[in-house]
Amino acid sequence: MSSEAKMEDANGHGEHGKQKQQSFLMKSLEEWTTMTFLIPQGTGMLATCLFQLDWQFRGSEIIATIVWVFTILVFAILCLAYLAKVILFPKSVRQQLSSNIMELCCLSSAVITYGVIINMVALVCAKAWGPSWGMVAYVLNWINVFLSFIMVVGIPYAYLRCCPPGVDSTPPSVLLPAIAALTASATCGIVCFNGKLQARTQVPMIITGYVLLGLGLTDAVAMIFIYVSRLQNGGFPDKSQLWMNYIPVGPLGQASVAIQNLGLAAAAPGNRTFASYNRGTFITANAGQVLNTIGTLSGLIIWSYGAWWLLFSIVMTIHLGIFADGGVRQYSLSAWSTVFPWVSVSQFTSSTSTH
Repeated sequence: MSSEAKMEDANGHGEHGKQKQQSFLMKSLEEWTTMTFLIPQGTGMLATCLFQLDWQFRGSEIIATIVWVFTILVFAILCLAYLAKVILFPKSVRQQLSSNIMELCCLSSAVITYGVIINMVALVCAKAWGPSWGMVAYVLNWINVFLSFIMVVGIPYAYLRCCPPGVDSTPPSVLLPAIAALTASATCGIVCFNGKLQARTQVPMIITGYVLLGLGLTDAVAMIFIYVSRLQNGGFPDKSQLWMNYIPVGPLGQASVAIQNLGLAAAAPGNRTFASYNRGTFITANAGQVLNTIGTLSGLIIWSYGAWWLLFSIVMTIHLGIFADGGVRQYSLSAWSTVFPWVSVSQFTSSTSTH
């Protein structure tokens, strides 16, 4: 074979290799799933909890900030990847969202991640660089509130219209839209309490936080009831989705954190938000103190139910995941759904222990 023929053959193999690589990347992008948003959702919540721990150790805030920056980077990459998928494969995206309830509900994880990132803007940036960053967190959170309303109302309607699962096949992921609303509610409290904002700026967000709390908690209770009905009929999840049984802990943990944060924001010792505003019969100094007390008491009751779900999920994991039929031997993205619920329950436990 001549040298020219060898060069043509080598060029042919090189072009074939490039085409194969491009084909693999495009196929991977087309198969990209919204479940990947569970990763930054968990790490973002972990960063918030580490930063707010009452028992701080040297470097804990630095670790929390590093985890927060990591969350932002991962979230940005995942958003760009999914946007590319929407642009390049619109039919595939439409087909997945209209037929796969898991894919549809996990869109809420993107909004949840956005919310926990805002938490750290208020906690880190406003503390380090002043009230202007508190206002940045305030504006960002109004966007979060809008998106959360869409998630908690739009996604349940979408899957009931396009791919109703039925009671015996309802996955725990149907709780993610409720978690989005409850996370936004908790973020309202964090931004108002830590953002160094004026009382007249805080009050609308605190009231909106309570509205989101009502929306998210009622939706969560309804979906948990349906999921319990599935379990009562013997419909335990497949082993590949076993980790998702922890998801019901998430809305209960976030609801307890949200109602406590909103009460603290209303009666904030430094800001005295309701006392400073002091208009009408509800937004008064006394009402702020009452909301603070009720927030801790109600949060403790909701947290108790979340703790029960956590213990129940641990028992199920040990039995079905380790001992039954050889246990779980394959990793799946659903394992990341355990991080957020664990941390949300821990966050309320930590903050309540000092009250």
